[in-house]
Amino acid sequence: MGIVIDFREDQPRWQQVAQVIRERITAGTYRPASRVPSENDLMQEFGIARMTAHKVMRALREEGAIYTVRGMGSFVSPPDTTAPSEA
Repeated sequence: MGIVIDFREDQPRWQQVAQVIRERITAGTYRPASRVPSENDLMQEFGIARMTAHKVMRALREEGAIYTVRGMGSFVSPPDTTAPSEA
């Protein structure tokens, strides 16, 4: 059985699941360039529909937290190296 999320909250399910994945990335559970769960994995772990899992992955891609390689899966993006350097 997967993680328990209170789906009665006002926040949509996809946002709750995306937050869990973000927290795992921040905590180092998923490290840069490591694979993140697929949509099927999210469906099974969180008991969500395919469309919900798709929204989770799309949101994480759009914010730059993950990137997808066709035929290989989705991976944690490297840390932001474009931060301005101190002079």
